[in-house]
Amino acid sequence: MNKILKIILILIIGWGLYLDIALVFSFDKKYPEEAELVAVAEVVSSKIQKEKSNCYTVKILNSNLEKTQDTKIIVYTDKSCHLSYGDVIQISGTFSKGAKSRNYKGFSYRDYLKQSKIYGSVYVKNPQVLGHKKGVFEKIFVLKTKLYEVLDNLYKENENAFLKGILLGDSNELDDEIKENFKSSSMSHVLAISGMHVSYVMLGMQLILDKLVNSRKLKNYMMIGILGFFVVITGMAPSCLRACIMSVMMLVSQNFYRKNNFYITILFTFLLLLLMNPYHIFSVGMWLSFGGTLGIVLFHKFFKRFIECKFKIKSKFLKSFLGVFLVSFSAQILILPIMIYCFNTVSFTFFVSNLLIYFLVGPLLALGYMSLILGALLPPIGKFLAIFEQFLIFILFKIAEFCSTLPFSKMYVATPDFWQILLYYAGIVGLIYLFQTRKIKFLKFILGTGYKDFGKKYWKKVLICSSVIIFGFQFISLLPRNLRIYFVDVGQRRLRSYSNFPRKKFNHRWRE
Repeated sequence: MNKILKIILILIIGWGLYLDIALVFSFDKKYPEEAELVAVAEVVSSKIQKEKSNCYTVKILNSNLEKTQDTKIIVYTDKSCHLSYGDVIQISGTFSKGAKSRNYKGFSYRDYLKQSKIYGSVYVKNPQVLGHKKGVFEKIFVLKTKLYEVLDNLYKENENAFLKGILLGDSNELDDEIKENFKSSSMSHVLAISGMHVSYVMLGMQLILDKLVNSRKLKNYMMIGILGFFVVITGMAPSCLRACIMSVMMLVSQNFYRKNNFYITILFTFLLLLLMNPYHIFSVGMWLSFGGTLGIVLFHKFFKRFIECKFKIKSKFLKSFLGVFLVSFSAQILILPIMIYCFNTVSFTFFVSNLLIYFLVGPLLALGYMSLILGALLPPIGKFLAIFEQFLIFILFKIAEFCSTLPFSKMYVATPDFWQILLYYAGIVGLIYLFQTRKIKFLKFILGTGYKDFGKKYWKKVLICSSVIIFGFQFISLLPRNLRIYFVDVGQRRLRSYSNFPRKKFNHRWRE
């Protein structure tokens, strides 16, 4: 039976990889760069309000272009046009793919759309509504729209936009200045639905189910169903999917009385996310989520044991703060090269911001969900809870603003080469291997009980390795560097004519 299950699993993974490879090679070929598109499509997202238009994601049901059925595109409409999830519409307009990056490390809108399997966009002034499709997902999005209305009634503009992000996974309406403050203070993980949010949701639901259900297996299956609903209603972001899939595997292993292996779980989750969408490989959020989680598991216990043995801290309050700092520090070890490569920034205030918000995030999420649910069922109680929630949000915003102004909150660094990133991770893997196999008794060496043995056995190897690294970097810095001239495309174009300018002030015309 086990062999049959293994064969079935291998076949499923193989088939999924085949479909992924086929998608990668066919993605750019399904749609031309620009084309006149006439199609019948189904709206599969809620409305996103832009400055001069409304934005919807639609799934093509039938079109004049070949091999475009069941693909997703973005439709922009006038501000006066309002569509609902599940509407079947007739669209016609000029389809265009997203813009590519024209500068080194510039933002590529096309690659960003690929992460959601979206092929491009089209502007449709007034799409014609042909009908409406009902289903499970349609009902979930109707519920999500009603929850948005509840938050709009309970909170002010920035507050409801913030709660839509941390409770329902939609931070599109959040002010850019607030986002920048959270980013500069290393608190962006609060805005994105991730493992922290999922753990608080599971904790809250477990406290409720413990009083209602006696069977452990039934509780776990109910938790799995709640997590599935939570993933759908929060938008199925890679970080949220990662946390929920790993939590589901843990609950399933408990029901089958099996020990949950973290490394198998995280590897299976990674492969499953790529099977669902191979373009998740380009998602920075996914890499940060996996890297942070893996860093906590690999390093947190080691650093905690070292601090406890070295300093012998007895205060529970100091231990709790130390635990928060070590969790943040352990996560930063693996995500640091990713942050530098993608954003060219380094922040050393993460331990300050995470310590300040540690006791704030749990009550904030709990009060947020309670005010959201009770605001829909019992509005007066929801408004009462919203008063305390507003106070917590105010404190959180002030902490983000304060930490973003601290020295070293945002240091700009040059983009590392790929070989430097590989060398960094190779060094970490090598140290982990040595610690796990106890070939170097690192803990005793740090504690001062084995430095003599260490010096006798390994001083030659350490000296040779250090010399090679130092002279290697010096040699690289002495290599001749030829003159290079960089041209930056900032997206500007020369005007065809200046006919809109007053003739008396400007009489010349320019041509392309």
